[in-house]
Amino acid sequence: MHELGYATEIVATLEEYMKENNLKKIHSITLTVGEATGVLPHYMYECWPAAIEDTSLKDTTLNINYIKVVGRCRECDELFEVSTNFGRCPKCRSEEYDMTNGYEFEITEIKAE
Repeated sequence: MHELGYATEIVATLEEYMKENNLKKIHSITLTVGEATGVLPHYMYECWPAAIEDTSLKDTTLNINYIKVVGRCRECDELFEVSTNFGRCPKCRSEEYDMTNGYEFEITEIKAE
């Protein structure tokens, strides 16, 4: 479960962000996580309390926007969700596609004072 490692790194990043910006408290953060990263939101939510325990973020809420992998068919240019369509273009049934997203892993929102 590499989610705990990610959560620990996020905490370190946020603590540094608090120092640099003279913040008293971070109320919540939002992560955008792509399906292709292999990070599973339910594990991230489970790890979060352990990662923030005994830190300045102990009351910080975690929110996750999960982004499905979208592919662009090389044959017909159709955009489609890869996992939902088992890696096949729903229009022409080709298995040849380029991923347009799904590798995201970033803090996209911080609510703080």
